[in-house]
Amino acid sequence: MNHIRIVLLTIALLLAVKAMPQNLVQNIRGQVVENVTKIPVEGAVVQLQMGNEKRGTETAKDGYFVIENVPPGRYNVVISMIGYNPITVSNVIVTTGKETFLNVQLESTNLSTEVITVIDELEKDKPLNNSALTSARSFSIDETKRFAGTFDDPMRAVQNFAGVMSSPNINSNGIVIRGNSPKGLLWRLDDVSIPNPNHFSYSGQKSGGLTIFSSQLLTNSDFFTSAFPSEYGNALSGVFDMKFRNGNSFKREHAVQVGIQGLDLASEGPLFKTGNSSYLINYRYSVLGFLQLIDKDMKNKVPTYQDLSFKINLPAGNAGTFTIFAIGGTDKSKFDPDADSTKWEKLDDRTKTTLNNTMGAFGLTYAVPLGRNTLLKTILSGSGQTVDYEKGFMNTSYNVEPVDNVSHKTSQLSGSAYINHKFSPSHLNKTGVTYTQMYFNSNISSQNQFTGNYETFVNDKGNTGIVQAYTQSTVNLRERLILSGGVNFSHFVLNSTSTVEPRLSAKYFLTDRSAISVGYGNHSQYEDISVYLSQNQTTGGTITKPNINLEPSRANHFVLGYDAMLSSNLHLKVEGYYQDLYNIPVMRNSYYSMLNNPGGYFNDSLVNTGTGKNIGVDVTFEKFLSNNFYYLFTASVFSSKYKGGDGTERNGRYNSNYAINLLAGKEFYTKSQNVWGLNLKASYNGGEYYIPVDLQESISQNREVLDYTQVYTKNLKPFLYLDFTVNYRVNYSKTSLVFTAQAKNILNSKTVLGYSYNSFTKTVDEQAEMGFLPMFSVKYEF
Repeated sequence: MNHIRIVLLTIALLLAVKAMPQNLVQNIRGQVVENVTKIPVEGAVVQLQMGNEKRGTETAKDGYFVIENVPPGRYNVVISMIGYNPITVSNVIVTTGKETFLNVQLESTNLSTEVITVIDELEKDKPLNNSALTSARSFSIDETKRFAGTFDDPMRAVQNFAGVMSSPNINSNGIVIRGNSPKGLLWRLDDVSIPNPNHFSYSGQKSGGLTIFSSQLLTNSDFFTSAFPSEYGNALSGVFDMKFRNGNSFKREHAVQVGIQGLDLASEGPLFKTGNSSYLINYRYSVLGFLQLIDKDMKNKVPTYQDLSFKINLPAGNAGTFTIFAIGGTDKSKFDPDADSTKWEKLDDRTKTTLNNTMGAFGLTYAVPLGRNTLLKTILSGSGQTVDYEKGFMNTSYNVEPVDNVSHKTSQLSGSAYINHKFSPSHLNKTGVTYTQMYFNSNISSQNQFTGNYETFVNDKGNTGIVQAYTQSTVNLRERLILSGGVNFSHFVLNSTSTVEPRLSAKYFLTDRSAISVGYGNHSQYEDISVYLSQNQTTGGTITKPNINLEPSRANHFVLGYDAMLSSNLHLKVEGYYQDLYNIPVMRNSYYSMLNNPGGYFNDSLVNTGTGKNIGVDVTFEKFLSNNFYYLFTASVFSSKYKGGDGTERNGRYNSNYAINLLAGKEFYTKSQNVWGLNLKASYNGGEYYIPVDLQESISQNREVLDYTQVYTKNLKPFLYLDFTVNYRVNYSKTSLVFTAQAKNILNSKTVLGYSYNSFTKTVDEQAEMGFLPMFSVKYEF
């Protein structure tokens, strides 16, 4: 506990330092562009609302503006221009440590003033993607910092949204959407599809422990839970479309954060003395060995990670804009068995694992307007990911019996281009194409979960490709009716499989404060490349690949929604949905289905005969931040069923039936213009389904054998987590300090995550959550 005492003492000493009275002010900067072509908007009126007063300015020729000498606090900024819909940016926070920068996109209008007001009032959480009319919301970096228990991780922050189930494992940031596996999610970063962007991930999985880049780099982003627009392909459940912000092109600014979690360094500023170029860079290094101090089960477990991310923005005037971004990280964890076998009680006591992962992605983009109504954007991108993982159990002779030995390396290079075109103020279209060349080198040996034999499942290397193309139009047919429709096409070169996926949605504004929406989307997703490469060896020594010709999983999404603004800051949203999943890879005459992301490796033959269905209702009741107070209530009630290769309908693994979140927060401003923030969260979720261990058969075979007569008939107990975050920001003349204390699971609930067979004690052991998890940090902005 010495580490915690040191941090608390440091905070106390820093808070004891009283700053001299000062006139604390900062600048609000920003740029206003047209939303389709990204052409700067000159002459737009920018008004800052300061209580009953308003301060205003206009944008320059390059679309930039500045409002100087603004006291710390939160403000609303209204941007208006003849021929465009006005927009209000709410709760803009101003601090002394760094300038506030706003990126604003204005939409051309063909609507009456009345309807403009309707849309602006109703859609305060409107997604950035104009084609997203259902099952989507914007995601702000302010929410990541504000929501309790997120540890500034954007993946954990979206677990609070309706339709998303929190993981019972507080070490995991997996995103389960409407009963679907986390592997059904697509991640995008600045128009580039990226592999699993998480530290401590495993081969074929799409979750981990922490996002591989800091939330400090993000700007407003979009999160989709169903029936997403046609530009998003190769996804079955949802999309997290993330955006990096540009660095400050007028002033160099820096931040240093130190805490129990590690070291976090950030810097941004102009690249050159002239022009509006900028850089933004962040580096993190962490050793999580302190977990041993708060949980005895973490003994001999020392996970570490580091990551580096950056973005460079290079405007070239009429010649367009170049950007370069990259993310990359490494993580290591090593769990060693207890050296004294007489102390072995739990399975973990004799488990030995080693995980060494690397992940990186980059993008080079060039965007140029073609006239007043068209934008062309081209992208060259690449990514790579390596998972090296070993797991085994030590026997009483102190030899390790292997369970998994994985070396899975994948990489890809992509070239893409799209055109945004405005046929008229009421008709927008986006059309694009992407080609991705994928490379793989995989060697996977594992204990067969069905036979217990240790064998090679994958040993192959090579390359293949995938082609994707799409078009999507959004049309205002009448003043209150918006339609959006498109189609996505994909072709997988490895086995010459193609898909054509139509998408259609509509939104109708019933009154000045309510709207209904409907949506349909056909979606597909290919499996991890290791599934297609799985191999069998015949008695004659011939190697076969039984799954090389698998087709992708498919799904039809149907959505019906209702939105209402009950007051200027009180929002109600209700969505009902039905998802028909088909063409799912399953094993013949077996319960096994890829819908359940069951883990482990296999070389059994799969066929595309599986099905599934998800049906449910999501409710969001939200008070947007006003008068320094907010709350968010989300509830999801649903059913998730599937059929495997035996045709029997069962509960899906993620059929937890319900998820309820309640978040609230309050800011308190002091006379010296400092601010306290208090945020709380309560999360209550149903338990996932599991396959019980067959104890007698496990003892007989001296390995874990599951009871296949009770497949997903039992579920884990519901779990309740309470989280909190307290922060205090001290504003000085040109710098600021932020002290943060966060904690997950303050009730110290030891939630059961599952059950496993312990061959040493001949018992079935509970796999329990670690319990209370605190984090402390101090950040200096200058």
